[in-house]
Amino acid sequence: YEGRGGYGALKKALGMNQDDIITAVKDSGLRGRGGAGFPTGMKWSFIPQDNPKPKYLVVNADESEPGTCKDIPLMMANPHVLIEGVAISSFAIGCEHAFIYLRGEVVHVYRRLLRAVEEAYAAGHLGKNVHGTGVNLDITVHAGAGAYICGEETALLDSLEGRRGQPRSKPPFPGAAGLYARPTSVNNVESNVEAVKRGVFR
Repeated sequence: YEGRGGYGALKKALGMNQDDIITAVKDSGLRGRGGAGFPTGMKWSFIPQDNPKPKYLVVNADESEPGTCKDIPLMMANPHVLIEGVAISSFAIGCEHAFIYLRGEVVHVYRRLLRAVEEAYAAGHLGKNVHGTGVNLDITVHAGAGAYICGEETALLDSLEGRRGQPRSKPPFPGAAGLYARPTSVNNVESNVEAVKRGVFR
């Protein structure tokens, strides 16, 4: 992946101002691929930067809708493009711990993602002081229990917290009080991947 220019977009993004990254994503017209088509840059801008609490990025890779088959092949074929997109998204919103929530039944993809995350840590793309920039980022790959309802973002957050997945009443929305009642951006797999593939940061 690195031999084909992988993680070059991350290195460029780390040299940018976080507000400029969000503006670039807004200008690109990138929208969420989870079904609602909500503008990704706008969703990132909802994360309050004046809030001293930790901020989280959660990738909804549950793909529980019957007949859907876009995220699992992508993660199996090229897991590093997702990891790079997650790293860029996390930096943009001031997140130091991101989560990828995956269906527990797809064990082969789960293992592939775990291995890719290990490789990214070993190469210095994740962890403490990423590329000497002072930025810290950890990624946790979480295997869900396979409940259909956990494809809904707030039910997914409950599941991540170790509770039964049930949709939450809104407001508050995840951007204000999501995972562990902290500001959280929940993105689809392709929303993170497209930030890299579109060349926003190249």
